[in-house]
Amino acid sequence: MICVQEAAVLPRIEHILEKVKSYNPTSNEMLLRKAYLFSALAHEGVMRKDGRPYLSHPMSVADILADLKMDDVGIVAGFLHDVVEDNHTVTIENIGDRFGPEVAHIVAAVTKIERDVPLDQQMSKEEAGYENIRKLIIAMVEDIRVIFVKLADRLHNLRTMEGMPRESARKKAKEGLEIFAPIANRLGIGKIKAELEDLGFRYAYPEDYEMIRSAIQEKRIYSAGFLEETRTQLTDLLGKNGIRCEVQGRVKHLYSIYRKILRQGININEVYDYMAFRILVPELKDCYSALGYIHSRWNLVPGRFKDFISDPKENGYKSLHTSVIGPSGQPFEIQIRTFEMHSQAENGIAAHWKYKEGRFVEEDDDNISTFRKEIEDSSKSSGAEFLNNLHIDLYPKDIYIITPKGKVVHLARGATPLDFAYAIHTDIGNQCVGAKVNGKLVPLKTELKSGDRVEVMTNPQAHPSRDWLEVAKSTRAKSKIKGWLAQNEKSLAIERGRESFEKELRRLKKNLRELSENGALEEGLKKSAVPDLDSLFAEIGYGKIDPRVFLKRILGGEEEEERSRHPGRRASDSPPISFGGDSDFLMNLARCCNPVEGDEIRGYIAKGKGLVVHRNSCSNLRRLAEIHPERVCEVNWEGRGGTNIFEIPLSIVVHNRRGVLAGVTKTVSDAGADIMSCDAKSLEKQGVGEKGMIRIKVLVKDKGHLKRLLSMLSDLDGVASISRNAP
Repeated sequence: MICVQEAAVLPRIEHILEKVKSYNPTSNEMLLRKAYLFSALAHEGVMRKDGRPYLSHPMSVADILADLKMDDVGIVAGFLHDVVEDNHTVTIENIGDRFGPEVAHIVAAVTKIERDVPLDQQMSKEEAGYENIRKLIIAMVEDIRVIFVKLADRLHNLRTMEGMPRESARKKAKEGLEIFAPIANRLGIGKIKAELEDLGFRYAYPEDYEMIRSAIQEKRIYSAGFLEETRTQLTDLLGKNGIRCEVQGRVKHLYSIYRKILRQGININEVYDYMAFRILVPELKDCYSALGYIHSRWNLVPGRFKDFISDPKENGYKSLHTSVIGPSGQPFEIQIRTFEMHSQAENGIAAHWKYKEGRFVEEDDDNISTFRKEIEDSSKSSGAEFLNNLHIDLYPKDIYIITPKGKVVHLARGATPLDFAYAIHTDIGNQCVGAKVNGKLVPLKTELKSGDRVEVMTNPQAHPSRDWLEVAKSTRAKSKIKGWLAQNEKSLAIERGRESFEKELRRLKKNLRELSENGALEEGLKKSAVPDLDSLFAEIGYGKIDPRVFLKRILGGEEEEERSRHPGRRASDSPPISFGGDSDFLMNLARCCNPVEGDEIRGYIAKGKGLVVHRNSCSNLRRLAEIHPERVCEVNWEGRGGTNIFEIPLSIVVHNRRGVLAGVTKTVSDAGADIMSCDAKSLEKQGVGEKGMIRIKVLVKDKGHLKRLLSMLSDLDGVASISRNAP
């Protein structure tokens, strides 16, 4: 442990103290000096790779935090953020004892995970990287200052990346682009986001960066005069019409130009609107007045006007955006906003922070609250899944959906009504049974578009299913679905499994007590590698164990006896179906339509039954598809060449005459099919006249075999009609 003693005040600390005092007059100057000296002693004699004293880094981080108007705790954490990682005599406990638990919490959050625990052989460097970021995000939920310290840390590292090995620089730069710049954007800190992007672009993609930098540099030579001339014209135009303003002209950030090239599939020479102007005015009404004068002076580029004042971005950004064509045919972008809006755009949530006794007082902020909910959901996953979820949540929400009451909800592109339901409230998502988009009932997997008016239909008895994880796109929705399933799915699976098991027992005229007493149940549990009866029911409910197969295994002898009563072939135990190349998936043929090899089919994933295969024309399938379209999937016959046997029920209406039943059974035999069961009755009481109904179950090889049988039965004297399924 190091000991801080009296020492002369080093330079630059005065500059930071003055900056802090300018926005936070009640700041504790002695605490900041103490943190500075502690950092100076902890890093004494240590040099950075660029040859400068290591102290220059925490000093610069603290300076950036002062620019962001951070409170005393944040500035102190900036001074100390690297001392635990770089000086092994300093611990988090030391920090807590000297500077308080809040500072210790922030420093612990930005300290790499390898410093906390030994990196065992199961955790790769890549996995450790995921966990470092995940740890940071979790801490950020508790204290937003954590991410500000990390943003300042990463920004200064990128500013001083020159001496770093190329691969290390590239890795840090990509993190800056893919994680920290989006976080800065999500918090509305435009000036940090823009610098992180351009610096990250420079080191992550150096060849592309240099190509665009050189091209823009050439254009800049010709555009310098245009920028000044147009800036003057805008100032004069608005001044003559009584609007006080400040006009700024600039060339757009290189990374934004790069993204446009990728997005539109063009080359750098086809980028024309690379210049932009920002007009700052005192009041809101001046924004729209200025817009009107500009559109009356220059021609508007169609489709390029956006009103982010009436419909702010998710991070709180407000501005009017328009693009016009100058007198020389040069298009350029104009942003119009108030000075207050500009402060919000540059500093984000930091623009409205309040201080009491030198400390940050966090007020209710919808942007922070929403962001915390999103990243908290992301942090529940781990590894690559966590990073993927984080990317989704940080990606700008670029569609807006309207509730029935007119409220606007921002969602990511590709969102579905299920995402919308969970964005409104967790209970609405969990109880969602359907949705109307613009008044029309649609499947839950429907992709929403900006401006859609969505109404969610709920049922208190409804609940999420595992299939919803494929329908939901947002991390929040997926997290809530997984949470519900983790709490409730097993009990539901046990309930479904018990029902299926008892139903099969009734079919076999058996009961659970009998199986328990004769030891058959215990033997079956061992063979299936399940510890107890509830576990068996759960496996059946999940669709992993077929109750028929289980009972067949423990009642083998009795099954043989039952089979001897019906000699001949039996329907195949496993249908010859492949699902996404997988033929080992638990599958059943639907009893409602009894598909046979050769029929056009589709699958439906049913709870506790695995994949149930229906004929395309099945009315039950159509009904199920309307309720749960996400469960319907494509399946195919494996084409085993007639080696399977299918049980098909037929309903045959016949004229009541002697010998007709014998004629039907003989025809079935002549067609090479077997009869599994047969039942006949008169229909006279139903008012059908002198007719009867023969219900018969036959075994056939495939659709061709079935068609031959139906043709032969139709030609039989006395047969009035045949339907494939019993009515």
